[in-house]
Amino acid sequence: MEKALARNPNLLRTLLGLSLSLILVLGYSVYSASLDSEYYLHDSIIEPSNLELTLDESTNNSMSWTTTSEGSISWVNFTVTGAPIGSTLTVISGGAKWWSHPMLGSDFADNFNCLLGNSDFELINRCDFGFTHSVVVDENGSAILRGLLSDELPLSGTGTFRSENLSIATAEAEALMERANKTVFWALEITSDSAIDKDTVSVEVVVVSHQLDDVYQFQLNPFIESVWSLTALLTCFVMVLALPLGIYFASIKREQRINLIRDDSESE
Repeated sequence: MEKALARNPNLLRTLLGLSLSLILVLGYSVYSASLDSEYYLHDSIIEPSNLELTLDESTNNSMSWTTTSEGSISWVNFTVTGAPIGSTLTVISGGAKWWSHPMLGSDFADNFNCLLGNSDFELINRCDFGFTHSVVVDENGSAILRGLLSDELPLSGTGTFRSENLSIATAEAEALMERANKTVFWALEITSDSAIDKDTVSVEVVVVSHQLDDVYQFQLNPFIESVWSLTALLTCFVMVLALPLGIYFASIKREQRINLIRDDSESE
């Protein structure tokens, strides 16, 4: 290091200039990317609501209800409590098929998602798709059947489009909401081999609807991104220079210790 500085007195100034140049280039690239992004975000207002059920038929071994949902709906949740152990809750939709899976929305599932990429990098929905889905009541007399009426709506409320401009992105977001806007008739039935106590059975239906709120262009914060770029650059320089500088200072300390021992020997 000392020889390199002796041969090139401007080495340190060159390194600092190169560092500043890299920082400016990275900052400008981030800034330009944030000004002209091809991605647009669309936010939707998520509103859960309970559907009112109508008891249609009740026998000794079965109970059935009907209800209707309207709007752009993603989640549909059917919950039954107080039913006989081993009985079956069956839900039939009229007007639209829906997706369901035993692990969908379960607390025991590890980040389960219906959409899974295949070898062609295409998203495939691996949940069961049909008009009819069912679930068996557990030993506590309760069961939960979850499903998705639309697999296009963003479950978090925020989705992403790649579009040419804001007008096209807004039109695409409105088309998405219109495709998911459906009127669905629901029929629920509980069947059991044993007698059903009508006074203890309770069924609840909750749907989650989406309403388009805003569409805007995705943007980065140039200042924050520049700070991160500077941090990464300084970290790289420290990692590159730490080893040679450590060897350099260690050799100086070793030479000083040898000279001290030699001086002591000569004085003796």
